[in-house]
Amino acid sequence: MEAVEWFSWSNLFYLIGLILAGYASAITAKNRNIFVQIQELVDVLEKANRDKKITAAEKKQIVKEGLDIGKAVIQSKWKLW
Repeated sequence: MEAVEWFSWSNLFYLIGLILAGYASAITAKNRNIFVQIQELVDVLEKANRDKKITAAEKKQIVKEGLDIGKAVIQSKWKLW
């Protein structure tokens, strides 16, 4: 009879919440490199936009960061290297 006390709606919702939180953590950990690369791009864009003029060197850096994001997406999807 005690085992039945564990089966309740609140425990079911708690279990579902734990499963979803674990899944979200796994997805975030897998794609962490993408988020890091996006943050680096945002930092470069902020730095380049401070003086309202973007130089050729800053354009190169922005393109490099964009390519790094693409590389991170490909790596997370297919784990090539």
